[in-house]
Amino acid sequence: MLDVSHPYFDNSLSWLSYTHRLLLEARDENVPLAERLRSLGRFAKEKDDFVNEKIPLLSAMSLASKDTLEKLNLFPETLLEHIRETLANQCDEFNYVLKQEILPALRENGVHLYFQQPLPAIQQDFLRSYFLKEVFRYIQPLFLTGRKPFKSFFSDPSLFQLIVRLKKENAMENTGTDSDEFMFASVNIPLEHTTRFVELPEQGAGKHIAFLEDVIRCNLDLVFAGFKVYESFCLRFERPSAPELDDELIPLYASRVARQLEKQNFVVPQIVYCEKGMPDQMKHFLSERFDIPMDGWIAPGDYLHYSSFTTFPALGKRLEYPLQKQFSLVEPTTNIFEALQGGDQLLHLPYHSHWPIVKFFNDAAIDPFVKEIHVSLYKISGQSFLVNSLISAARNGKKVLAFVELNPKLSDLESPVWAKKMKDAGIKVVFSTPGLKVHAKIALIKRKVKKGWERYAYLGTGGFYRLTANESVDHVLLTSQTEICNELELLFAYLATGQEAKKYKYLPFNTLHVSQFNMYRRLIEMIDREIQHSKMGKKAVIVIKINQLQDKQIIDKLYHAARVGVSVTLVVNNCLCLIPDLPTISENITALRIVDRYHENSRIFYFLNDGLEDIFLSSGDWTHRNFHRRIDVAFPVTGAAFKKQLKQVIGNYINDNQKAVRLDVYQNNVPVVAGSTEQKIRAQEANYKLVERQELRPAFTSR
Repeated sequence: MLDVSHPYFDNSLSWLSYTHRLLLEARDENVPLAERLRSLGRFAKEKDDFVNEKIPLLSAMSLASKDTLEKLNLFPETLLEHIRETLANQCDEFNYVLKQEILPALRENGVHLYFQQPLPAIQQDFLRSYFLKEVFRYIQPLFLTGRKPFKSFFSDPSLFQLIVRLKKENAMENTGTDSDEFMFASVNIPLEHTTRFVELPEQGAGKHIAFLEDVIRCNLDLVFAGFKVYESFCLRFERPSAPELDDELIPLYASRVARQLEKQNFVVPQIVYCEKGMPDQMKHFLSERFDIPMDGWIAPGDYLHYSSFTTFPALGKRLEYPLQKQFSLVEPTTNIFEALQGGDQLLHLPYHSHWPIVKFFNDAAIDPFVKEIHVSLYKISGQSFLVNSLISAARNGKKVLAFVELNPKLSDLESPVWAKKMKDAGIKVVFSTPGLKVHAKIALIKRKVKKGWERYAYLGTGGFYRLTANESVDHVLLTSQTEICNELELLFAYLATGQEAKKYKYLPFNTLHVSQFNMYRRLIEMIDREIQHSKMGKKAVIVIKINQLQDKQIIDKLYHAARVGVSVTLVVNNCLCLIPDLPTISENITALRIVDRYHENSRIFYFLNDGLEDIFLSSGDWTHRNFHRRIDVAFPVTGAAFKKQLKQVIGNYINDNQKAVRLDVYQNNVPVVAGSTEQKIRAQEANYKLVERQELRPAFTSR
C-alpha cells in the first residue's frame, strides 16, 4: 500500500523496475535473437551495479538510529528483505529466459553455445592451440597452501578466478588411493586480455561458441603438470566502495548517520560470488583462508559475469539488428573550426557519426592558431581517442587543462598510468575531490587569429567514453556562440581553482545552468512559470527526458504543476521517485520508459513558456547528488532549426507505441500498445529517419 502522505517511490525499487524492463526486452520475440542475449547482459550489469551500490548503503542505513530513520521515512531492513526477494525472482526469470528460451532458440538457428556441457573431443586440438597461443601467457596459477595469508589476494574486483581441487599424481601412485589430502589452487581468468566467448571451428553448418573458463578447464593439465585435477569452480570477489551518504542525504542527516556508523565500526561487507554447485568442502576451505562467513556466499547461476553477454560475438544478419548508416555533418578534409564559423552543429548520436567530435579535438591538437584547450574528462580510459589528442596537443605547444574524474573501476590500476602520461606531456591535470566532482561533458578551444581570439565549445549529454562505441543515444552541441563560450571559460577558470562551489556562488551564469550555482533555482523558476501560465488559462507543458528523477523538492513542484493543469510528461530511463497517476496528486503526469536497441542516455528539458518554447540539453539527472554534489551543465538550444529537430525527437518519445512502457503507481512496466488504426511509432527508428531526412552524406555503419 502506497503512503499518500509521503508520495515518493523508493529509488532502489525503481531501479529494480528498470532491470525488470531489461528482462522484458530479452523475452520479446520481436527483438533479434542476438540482441535478446545482449539484453540479458545489460540486465546482469545493472543488477551487479545495483547490488554493489544499494546493498551496502541500505546495510549501513539499517544501523542508523530509529529516530533518524523515522525522520527520513526509511525502513532499510524491510526494504532489504523486499529487495532480496525481488532480486531472487528476477534472477530466476533470467535463468529461465536464458536456458528455456534463448539458448534453445540459438540452437534452432544454428548457434551452439556450450553451456554446462563438455566441449567436443573433435575440438581438442583447436582448444589446446587456442589456449597456448591466446591465454597461457596471461595465466597466474597460485597454490592456496601453507600459512601465508591470502586475505588481500582477491581484493581487486577485476579478478575472476577458477578455484581448482587437485592432487599430486605421484602421491596417488605411492598410496594407490585417493585418500590423501587434496590441495586447492586458483587460476585467473584473464578477461582483460582475452575475449569471454571463444568461437570454435565450424562443424558442418552452424556456429559453435564456448565460455573462456571452459576452455581453461580443458587445459588445466598444462597449468598443473604432475597433478590430477578433480574439479573447478569460478569465484569472484567484490568489495563495494563505502556508501556515499552525502550523495544520498541532506548534509544534516548524512553527517548524523556517518557518526552513528563510525561508533558501530561499520565495514562495507564483501560480496562473494561462486558458481552454482561449488561443494561445501571447497567453500569451507576458502571461508577459513579468506575470512568469509559461510552465509556470505552467493551462487547466482551456472556461470558468473553474465554481463559479458553484452559483448557476445556477432551472429549474422538474421539474428542481429540491420546495419544503420551514420551521417556526417563534416567532410573528413574540412577544418572543424572553419566549419563551425559557418554555423553551430547539433549531433544526434549514434545516428550521426562521432567523426566531428574526433575532428574537434584532433584539429585542435594540430591547428597552429589553437593556443588553449580546456576539457572535463569523466571516467574515461587511457585508450580514449581524447587522451591521445590532448597529449598530442600539449606536445605541440598548446596549453591544456584537463579536469579529471577517475573511473573507479580503473583508478587503482590504469588511471594513474594515463594520468601520468598526460602530466609528463605538459597537461595540467586537476583531479576531482569529494567536494568538487565534475559530471559535465564540456570542452573549450581558444584560437588566436589576426582579428583576435576565437572560442569554440563542446557540450554533450553523455561521456566521451560512450561516444565512439555507438551504443548510446546522446546529443552534442558544437558551437561558437559568444554567451556560451564566455560562461564556459568562466566555469573552467573556477574549476582550475579546485575549490568548492560555495566559495564562488557569485559567478554570473545566465545562459548556462550550472549545478551548485544556478541550475536548481532556474529549473524551479521554469516550472513555476508553467504553473503561472496554467493558472492564467494558458496552455502549459513540461516534458522531461532523463535517466533519474529523485529530488523531492523538484518532484513536489511537478506535483503542484500537475494539480493546476500543467501537462507533465516524463520519459525516465532508470530511477523515478515521482509516483504518476495518484488521485488528486499526479493524475496529469504521464511517466514513460523506453528500452530499445541503443541505451537511452540523453537528457532533454522542454518548457512551453507560452509558445516561446525553452529547450535545454543536459549532462545531469535531477537528483540530490547532481544538483548539490557535482558540477553539471544544462545548455539552451536556441536555433529555430535545432529546436524543431528536438521537438520532433521529443514527440517521437512521447508517441512511441512499440518500445515504450508506461509506469503505473507501483512502477510496473505496462506496454504502450498501438491501436488498430494508429500509426506504429518506434522512437529510435523515427529519430534515425529524422536524421536521415536531414543529411545526405552517409559516413559509416554501426552494428
